[in-house]
Amino acid sequence: MLKLGRGVVVAQDMVVDDYKLLSVLIEENEDILVLAVGDDDQIIFTFRGADSIYMEQLITERKAQKYELPENFRSKSNLVSFSNQFLSTIKHRLKTTPIVSRDKGNGNIKLVKYKCENLIVPTVNDIITTDLAGTSCVLTKTNKEALNITGLILEHGLKAKLIQANDGFNLYNLIEVRFFLETIKSGDDSPSISDERWTRGKVELSRKFMQSSMLEICKNIIRDFESTNTRIKYFSDLELFIRESKLEDFFGEDCETIFVSTIHKAKGKEFDNVFIMLENFDLSNDDCKRQVYVAMTRAKQNLFIHHNSYFFDNFESDNLFSISDKENYPPPDKLSMHLSFADVNLGYFAYKQDQVNRLMPGDNLIISNDGCVNLDGELLLKFSLKFQETISQLKEQGYNLKGGKVNFVIFWKDPGKEKEIKVILPELNFER
Repeated sequence: MLKLGRGVVVAQDMVVDDYKLLSVLIEENEDILVLAVGDDDQIIFTFRGADSIYMEQLITERKAQKYELPENFRSKSNLVSFSNQFLSTIKHRLKTTPIVSRDKGNGNIKLVKYKCENLIVPTVNDIITTDLAGTSCVLTKTNKEALNITGLILEHGLKAKLIQANDGFNLYNLIEVRFFLETIKSGDDSPSISDERWTRGKVELSRKFMQSSMLEICKNIIRDFESTNTRIKYFSDLELFIRESKLEDFFGEDCETIFVSTIHKAKGKEFDNVFIMLENFDLSNDDCKRQVYVAMTRAKQNLFIHHNSYFFDNFESDNLFSISDKENYPPPDKLSMHLSFADVNLGYFAYKQDQVNRLMPGDNLIISNDGCVNLDGELLLKFSLKFQETISQLKEQGYNLKGGKVNFVIFWKDPGKEKEIKVILPELNFER
């Protein structure tokens, strides 16, 4: 059994396998010091098996000493007070000490309560008419809501960027990342990367993918690696860093751009202004409440909550403005969707590699009867049967597929084949 010294650190989103491993390490290492750092109020990845029960068991079963750190260094005082009220509605919590803000000033809190069920249009109307200073982000429950809000903000002529995730594939398989890795790889199998090769790789990446919508993300990946590897850069460290990273970690802050994200993807981030859209959001259970708490605590200065529930009716705070909007709003005229591996015929791409090689993320696609064609009219992508059913369902709601663009170009390998191929995952636009 592996013998360990002192100083093992455990993060908060612990799952059962993590706890079992930790238990074995504790039992086999008498002098081990385990420092479990986490906030049970922010455990929102329950769909992955994360649960506060494992932190609790460290206290009850392993007799761990609990220390609470109640200071908030991010948010204005009234935002912290407001979120504390919200926390009091969560039934089972480990923390007992109220959070206090290091900043004694107040921001603004705006609650807008609707009678209707379509909140995308009025939420965007509020965003585009509010004078925003600093960084801003809109948070939603679902990817679909985030996509559609992003499109509507762009339609109004403002800069907006969707914080995306690489669900279903690894960042290592992005064509831009693969190109950079191949460019900096040493011919003599040296484990380290020379400054000359590193610089050449960055130059060649920018040259080849200057039209790619993913170039900025790739530059941020490189920049993050550089910040922690200032002296010697090892190829194996870079590859491990990329394989273990998530796409949502590399969206930089920009005061001129309104970022849009699901609550889960925004965890760990912070913005001066946060808009939260809670359309038909279930606030009856602790898991969902923790999601809203995480969303609230992304805000540093101002918090705007658009909802159609009675949950916030009795909340009070300094600089809190409550508005009741009884107007009926229609669903948005346009919808956008990001397709996954399940939405396209992956095997078909094996016959279309020449066409795929000519495309970059961000390039426009033209819709055909059963897929997408390039600007030369060549069919290069076929929809799966599952996604064709989705198209039919949206058509019944009045939405017709109008166009799309390349979202990702990814290396993919059929488990039954030896060779990798490049596949396209598009973003598609619907109009009614």
